[in-house]
Amino acid sequence: MSISDADLVKKVLQGDQNAFGQLYDKYARLVRAICYDTTGDVTQAQDLGQEVFLRAYNKLEVLQDHDRFSPWLVSMARNVCREFRRSKFRDKHVLMGFDTPEETTEYETVSQHDISDEVHDAMMQLDEDERMALHVYYLQGNDPKKAQEILGISRSSFYRLLEKARENLHKLLTEE
Repeated sequence: MSISDADLVKKVLQGDQNAFGQLYDKYARLVRAICYDTTGDVTQAQDLGQEVFLRAYNKLEVLQDHDRFSPWLVSMARNVCREFRRSKFRDKHVLMGFDTPEETTEYETVSQHDISDEVHDAMMQLDEDERMALHVYYLQGNDPKKAQEILGISRSSFYRLLEKARENLHKLLTEE
């Protein structure tokens, strides 16, 4: 039997660092997936993911409803990614389209081992809500109840969104 997020949050607030480690283990893949959608780079996604968990740890006492930890964390991940996009937009090198050779090499290496370019490109063509539905559902153990809780939508809305995401992804992957 697993411990609820609310119980783990309470333990963390009482000083149990291992409890936060359990929360990290439970949601790290999801947070990294959200961050990877923004960066397209595994290393940057890991860095942003660490930033998300650091902020979550430091701000945990402001979370009023401990049962809402996962939606709160997803919201925090989205905010960190928005900040990242804004900072990249301001970066003149990105605006001019300059990449360092290390970035290009690392991305190509990661994409060959972790995710096919075709699937990644198709995922990036989905809207953010559709990508989130796929990430939340498949990275949180195919639990629709947990996925709809994280996304903060009704059961029927979640299933409609998930089905739409699957259909659109299928179309994108089967186009010639």
